[in-house]
Amino acid sequence: MRKIKVGIIGMGRAGGNMNPGELLKRPDRYEIVAAADWDESRRKDPPELLRNVPKIYASYDELLADPEVEIVCIEVRNPDHTPFAIRALEAGKYVSLDKPMTAGAKDIADLQAAAAKFPGKLFPRLNRRFEDFFVKTRQVIDSGLLGNVSMVKVHRCCAFCRRNDWMTMREFYGGLLTNWGPHIIDQGLRYLGAPVADMWGNIQSLISIGDGDDQIKLLLRGTNGRVVDIEVCGMVTLPGREIEVWGSRGTLVYDPAVDKGHLIAKIVDPSIPYKDLKPHRENPPSKYGNFDESLYFVEQKIDIPPVPRQIWDYIYDTIVNGAEFPIKLGEVVEVMQIIDKLYDAFEPDPAKRP
Repeated sequence: MRKIKVGIIGMGRAGGNMNPGELLKRPDRYEIVAAADWDESRRKDPPELLRNVPKIYASYDELLADPEVEIVCIEVRNPDHTPFAIRALEAGKYVSLDKPMTAGAKDIADLQAAAAKFPGKLFPRLNRRFEDFFVKTRQVIDSGLLGNVSMVKVHRCCAFCRRNDWMTMREFYGGLLTNWGPHIIDQGLRYLGAPVADMWGNIQSLISIGDGDDQIKLLLRGTNGRVVDIEVCGMVTLPGREIEVWGSRGTLVYDPAVDKGHLIAKIVDPSIPYKDLKPHRENPPSKYGNFDESLYFVEQKIDIPPVPRQIWDYIYDTIVNGAEFPIKLGEVVEVMQIIDKLYDAFEPDPAKRP
């Protein structure tokens, strides 16, 4: 197996830890050959996972000019994601682009144009699409175990933190909406299982030191009638279930605080079909219920197996073997357009938008 040579632009939390951690688990497929950062302190004392990288550049252009680098990880500040990705594409590199992939409508158009000019070169890093519990939940929904699914509730809590770095500042397109938002909205669209018919959302800034948002509420309704209810918050001390799925045969939940390794389902016994009944016109008995039918419920503990392939495996297979990358640019564009619409509620005046 040949090794793909990687260059990392930005040696902060993502560029210095997250991506290197994933790449170093695949030593037969990837080799980090270069990194770059404008911060001299990071260059002099690189993050631990980058200390053996042979070339550390002060200039991003130097890294892009390095002929050994095949793919570039873009891990700079949010407003620079799209411009740096385009520069890397124009330099002939493959690009792994972290979220948020764009910062507003202009960036969306520019990224689409660049991706069309350099087809097959851009890999949006929506890596949480491969989370094990998310993958298994979708499998259970698609299996029909829950019957007709009408509602999927997604609740992600980022602890209770008065965060005060640049990622909380609207000047840098910061806030939970651009940090966690792309991942969770992408998952929500996959749960929806149909085009979006309409949406409603609200974002607020409550305890963040910066002026970026730290609370998100988003409702998506699909053309199939299904609703996805998304909550992301950075000020929750008593978090709830991360996933709750309502279906016509029962409910599925995921609560990692209780059981991280399983989904829990409580459903009408699969051996019991619903009777073909009609409603009664007369006054009902004083006791609540349906006296023409007896339903029995069963509980199931559903294992969550590890997902065998993660985003860097798909990137490798695409570059080396010509496989189709599972994340489409159109899907990314839809995510970023929803984020743009949510910002309309947060700041209606475009001149004051991040």
